[in-house]
Amino acid sequence: MLDRFLEFIKKHALIEANERFLLAVSGGVDSMVLLDLFSETSYPFAVAHCNFQLRGKESDWDEKFVKSTCEELKVTFHKRRFETKKYAKDHGVSTQMAARDLRFKWFESLCNEFGYDKIVLAHHLDDSIETFFLNLTRGTSLRGLRGIQVENDKLIRPLLTFSKEEILHYAKNEGLKWREDSSNQETYYKRNLIRHELIPVLEKLNPDFQKVMSENLEKLNLRFQTSEKYYQELYKDAVTITDSGFKIDKSKILEGCQSGYDLYELLRSFYFNYTTALEIYEALGNASSGKVFFSPDYQLLIDRDFLIVTLLKSGENEALSLQIDLKDTKSNIGSETYHLAEYHQNDWTLIKDPSIGAFDFDKLHFPLVVRPWKEGDSFQPLGMKGTKLVSDLLIDLKVPLVHKPKVNVMISNGEIVWVIGFRVSEKFKVTDKTEKVWQATSQN
Repeated sequence: MLDRFLEFIKKHALIEANERFLLAVSGGVDSMVLLDLFSETSYPFAVAHCNFQLRGKESDWDEKFVKSTCEELKVTFHKRRFETKKYAKDHGVSTQMAARDLRFKWFESLCNEFGYDKIVLAHHLDDSIETFFLNLTRGTSLRGLRGIQVENDKLIRPLLTFSKEEILHYAKNEGLKWREDSSNQETYYKRNLIRHELIPVLEKLNPDFQKVMSENLEKLNLRFQTSEKYYQELYKDAVTITDSGFKIDKSKILEGCQSGYDLYELLRSFYFNYTTALEIYEALGNASSGKVFFSPDYQLLIDRDFLIVTLLKSGENEALSLQIDLKDTKSNIGSETYHLAEYHQNDWTLIKDPSIGAFDFDKLHFPLVVRPWKEGDSFQPLGMKGTKLVSDLLIDLKVPLVHKPKVNVMISNGEIVWVIGFRVSEKFKVTDKTEKVWQATSQN
């Protein structure tokens, strides 16, 4: 295994001469194998251990275990205890996201203070496959279907070539000790649901599933690199910086973009989502001039020969749209105020009020956007199997013509979750399986 480990490092040029490394070691089997393999090399390294204080005495035992192992190996040991739950509450993020933020900020500070060049993480092939499915279910571009990357800036992952089974086999054969994380056996977290429920089924369908997925991830990554190079060249060729913003040559777009997805990739830096990119592409195909489209920060005007992209001035887009972040508890758009709250389902009570929208928290992608509805908007109304145009819904509900322009929609990742004041989406409704509820109350 050591030979494969070193070959993988060499293949991906993860380590250069005279570099010093900081190993993230939790005490679990993956990081203990990483520590053992590094200790068999001549690479200079130290260990960093995070105590997030989320599992009571277990967290303290993990810390003591890693510390004693480092003392045996005569390896420099860094530790820090974090008030993770307080950080999550103060910053309006999940506990997992809080732990991630705290972890990497501390790692970066250690690198700056002690001169470590790279941070070494113990992700393996199973983690990468799980990430693929996690991103697939959330909705993603090709960028998100590559799994976990071997190298990102200072972060390197030399165990990505090994499966979890191989890591466990090595640990047992070498007589290594490690700590078990009780939360790994729970299916509360989405990743563990994929790990314990989905992947075993796929392995039954194909005993070589892991090998096939490893090859698939490699192909997707190579395809991404080729595509990314193409989009970068197209951007350089078609986009020009102007005094007021940017202009994009329509003829080069029509020639270089074979689909709305290509245009979406080109417009990513201007924060246009996939749905809007498709609308722009369709408008280009119809030779429409004068149409205007908006992202949270930019306006795009289809002119005769160019797409004119300008940065919206502070406050200019407030009348057009509202962005709601996960940490927000109150937001305003025009004369309308939204009161926002998150509940565990056991603490939540259904209130049948058209001004209240309640949704399955895990199905939402923040930031959400609130904007006026427009022609062509469609969604799956609560209780319906198919989709319906918002315009048709408003007709069916006999909304007066004078009130229609004032109707707003709430959007998650390009999909309408709520025609505010009238109907929520079937796709985002609260069900018996919902663990957390996110609720918005509209008030004029």
